[in-house]
This record gives sequence, structure tokens and C-alpha cells, in this order.
Amino acid sequence: MSLCLICTHPAEQPRTACTRCEHRLRGWLSEIPRQAVLLTASLELGTRPAQGYGGAGRAHSPLPVRADVLTLLGPAAPGPVHDVTDDQGGPQPVHAVLHAWADQLAEDLGHHLPPINHRAPYADYLARHLGHAVRASWVALFHAELADLVRRIRAITSTEPRRRPLDAPCPACTAFGLGHVDWETYIDCEACGLLLTADEYAAHHAAAMRTALGLLRAAAAPGLAHTALGLPQPIQEAS
Repeated sequence: MSLCLICTHPAEQPRTACTRCEHRLRGWLSEIPRQAVLLTASLELGTRPAQGYGGAGRAHSPLPVRADVLTLLGPAAPGPVHDVTDDQGGPQPVHAVLHAWADQLAEDLGHHLPPINHRAPYADYLARHLGHAVRASWVALFHAELADLVRRIRAITSTEPRRRPLDAPCPACTAFGLGHVDWETYIDCEACGLLLTADEYAAHHAAAMRTALGLLRAAAAPGLAHTALGLPQPIQEAS
């Protein structure tokens, strides 16, 4: 057993990231292509009241689009950029972040990068080979850069994924902490971190509901509640 380089929780060897952090990375890689559509729709400037006489003037015309959105949607260098002078500052475009990590992943695996998907370049490639990333020494930096990218995107689109709480208790810890977050592939427990697929949760939910219904029926009938709970029958008093 080793420790996750991202959250320091236990991770099975030879993994460098735990299952829950892998789940979060996969969710972000699924979210980014959907958010790219909303970013494009957010590119145009909103209308603002015109300034009257005496208002502040401009030395030049303003950009016809939002600069923060343009930065995220903008192009990047055609290949890896090595910042040897440590003077590359400022936020990076979506393409730059994903291209850099896809290039790192391809180098590790000996792959040639696939053709660029302009909607969300290399998000699919990174998701397909995430099993290697969660065993790499650079996974914590990858997680940090992807987290920052998603944070900047959400700040513009105002689209924070919702968490929907689910009815059944967690099969591992019995807490009512199961829920599903938009765009994520697993249902997770906030209390213990258990991950379930949709099919696994459906089977668990059906079993939990059958058990609950059985207990309700037993509680409604004299003596049956004791049988359902494995308790001895109450002694009947002689009349």
C-alpha cells in the first residue's frame, strides 16, 4: 500500500493516485468538452450603458470580445514549451494545458498524438489513457493544473456541477452520503469515499428498498418484527 500523491490517502501499488482522485480527474476531462461549448457562447461582450458627456474616454477601441474567454479559447504553441528562463506567466489556454499533458503521456507510452479535436483538444486521449497517468510520478501536478483550468472555466460560465443526493444508505458505511455529481461517471459517498457505478447503485437501491419494506411489514404485524430481527417471540400472558 502506498499514499496518493494528490490527497495522501492510501492507494494500491503501483498507483500514485487513489481511486477517488482518478474519478475526479475523469470527471473533469468529461466536463471540459461540454464547458467549451459554453465558453464559446460567452465570448461576446455583454451590453453596457453608453457613457454620456463627461464620461471616461478610451485611448483605443475596446476588444469586441471578452479577453478572459479569448485567453482560454486561444491557440497554443504547436509543441511543448520549456520555460528555461522562468518568465512564462499568466493563465494558459485550454489547448495548452491539455496538449502539454497529452504530449507527456504520449512520450511515456511511446505514442504519436492523434489529430486534434478542436472542441476540446486531447481531453478524450487523456481520459482513454488515464490508467497510466494515475501511476505516473507527475499525477499531482497534472491534477493541480487541471483543477485550476476547470476553476477558471466555471468562473466564466457560472456552471458549477450539481450534486444530487441519493436515497439509499452507503453499503460500506451505512451513512446517507451517496450522491452523484453532474458529468462524473461514478456515484460516491461523501462519508467514506466509496465509488459505485450506476448499475451497482441500482442493484443496491433495490435490495435496500426490499429490506426496508420487509421491516415495515414486520413492524406492522404482531410478532413478525421479532422474527425479522432474529429476536425471541414475546411471552404471551395467560388470560
